[in-house]
Amino acid sequence: MNAILPAIFPPGLPLIHGPAMTAGLAEWAAARMPHVAGFGPCWAVGVVRRDALAAVAVFHDYQPEGGTTQVSMAAETPRWATRPVVAAILGAAFSGRLGQPVRKVWSAMASGNARAIRFNLGIGFKREAVLRHHFAHGVHAVITSMMQREFARRYGAAQTKGQGVP
Repeated sequence: MNAILPAIFPPGLPLIHGPAMTAGLAEWAAARMPHVAGFGPCWAVGVVRRDALAAVAVFHDYQPEGGTTQVSMAAETPRWATRPVVAAILGAAFSGRLGQPVRKVWSAMASGNARAIRFNLGIGFKREAVLRHHFAHGVHAVITSMMQREFARRYGAAQTKGQGVP
């Protein structure tokens, strides 16, 4: 698998990414999400554990005017989500290391997916809204989000320092 690119992530983290890998990583994630057919334009990062892909985070639906992007995450195991790995992945979006800095990262998951909702709340996202019948009739979307200042407070300002984030 590809080595870590130091310009985006701190060295030593089990992360893989790159333009040549994004489509395959996004497909891997979409295949594990029942209400997702694909992502369109996106950037993806994989987390490797014991020489196998354990999780993928896909950033998509980037809105430059609003400074927002959506993240969708899929995993084989929750053990990938160490604090440094989560901080590095989210920090890449907030700091602008993927392009322009964002002020908000948000996520949508099916209301019946209690595990995903707990996970997002556990890493610091706030429950923001419910979109009725969003994924299918009777399958609502729970929207969670994290603002840049919440990220800095939880994971440390060093993750975004000097990266043009207000």
